[in-house]
Amino acid sequence: MQIEDTRAEILNFLKRRDSPVDKLSSKLGISSTATRQHLAILERDSLIKRIAIKEKMGRPKIFYSLTERAEKFFPKAYSDFFKWIIRDIIEREGSERVREMMARLGAEQASYYKERLRGDGDVESVVELLNELGSFAEMKREDGQIIIKEYNCLIYELALEFGEIMCEFDQNFIGSLLNSSVELKSCIARGDKCCSFALNYVIAQD
Repeated sequence: MQIEDTRAEILNFLKRRDSPVDKLSSKLGISSTATRQHLAILERDSLIKRIAIKEKMGRPKIFYSLTERAEKFFPKAYSDFFKWIIRDIIEREGSERVREMMARLGAEQASYYKERLRGDGDVESVVELLNELGSFAEMKREDGQIIIKEYNCLIYELALEFGEIMCEFDQNFIGSLLNSSVELKSCIARGDKCCSFALNYVIAQD
């Protein structure tokens, strides 16, 4: 979701402190009416919420505050943080331990999502789930095999640094969802157009 500059300023200001309309209007250098219009859009998008603060006299004053959803618009260091962890594991225990960890985590995550699928071996359901998670996935039939292709790598920076050991997560995630072993055929992090995973069973040609 793209945020217009003025609304981005509002989010940045509310990150520091909850504020009423008049304070925001003064900070932005625009009218209260214009400020309310921007606030209405942010509230519609569930990025801010209203809170009533009781004052010594009179009615409670309305302040605006960020919602949890707004947090994604602020810089995060998740990638660097996970790189530090993975480097530490490799230095202490070797890269094979990271491979085992990614495989285990992929299988564990699959058990969490499996109840949402329509049934074992339902590749279409798995592709729908992958797309919900942001993988831009599709299913192809090539040389009698089912291939799942993902055009967006969710851990791209990690895969660039640590290579295909990170792909163990997706291999075991997909494989556990489908009760099938999965072979990595291509990888975005090594320069391919997509990450593709071949299922181990053969299908009839159309």
